[in-house]
Amino acid sequence: EDSIQRIIEKTGRSADEARASLSAANPQAHFIQPEEVAATVLWLCSDAARSITGQAISVSGGETW
Repeated sequence: EDSIQRIIEKTGRSADEARASLSAANPQAHFIQPEEVAATVLWLCSDAARSITGQAISVSGGETW
């Protein structure tokens, strides 16, 4: 929401336009939801991820900064 507010203030766009602009910048065209991050954390805590070590896992929908 902070990013949306900054776009509104800098461009004069509506909140819906600001959200659409941010969403369009993401290759999957959606905002990452907390549940998506939580699912990754749960998987990392499970036995299925026992061989994962020292990795940086980005739950970003393909967005790069």
